[in-house]
Amino acid sequence: MKPVLLIAFATLCFAYTEPRVSLAAIHAVETSMNNTFGAHGTDPWVLYGNSRGTYLDGYGVLFTFDLDLINTGGLTFNPSPFKPTVSPEEIATVRDRKMKKLPELREAMRSILTDSSTTLEGLPAHERISMEASLLSYSWEKNGKDMPRRIFMTAEKQKLLDAKTSHATQAQLANIIDEQDQ
Repeated sequence: MKPVLLIAFATLCFAYTEPRVSLAAIHAVETSMNNTFGAHGTDPWVLYGNSRGTYLDGYGVLFTFDLDLINTGGLTFNPSPFKPTVSPEEIATVRDRKMKKLPELREAMRSILTDSSTTLEGLPAHERISMEASLLSYSWEKNGKDMPRRIFMTAEKQKLLDAKTSHATQAQLANIIDEQDQ
């Protein structure tokens, strides 16, 4: 009976092992994302909830977050007793503001990916760092193909480290980071 208990105890002790990428490192990147995408500036993004990160063994690290490119204020709850309709001019203004914020969001995402390559020390060089932004839009917005609902970026850690070391420009980062819009 003692050998069986000893084997069971040993199995429980060794069943939990620390992942390659520490939770502290993932949390540090999440905090950086929350600080970057949190409300600040003259026309801030609206971050819905906190960023989430997870390590996928053999693939890499994935971070996700939900964001509205701008604060649309009272227009978000249409219809409401205070504002039952949204005018075509308001729709056009919101769209223009969001279109101007897209390049800024892409630059911020590329920068965070690059910076996280040094933060995520335990991540093997051949594995990937990925980030997905889910962009909020409302039923009254008339979004076309040029306004994505989702932006996904991914790159190998080693390529990001090399880019950080060489102080790569945003254009150079865009060449090494795979980007997909949907």
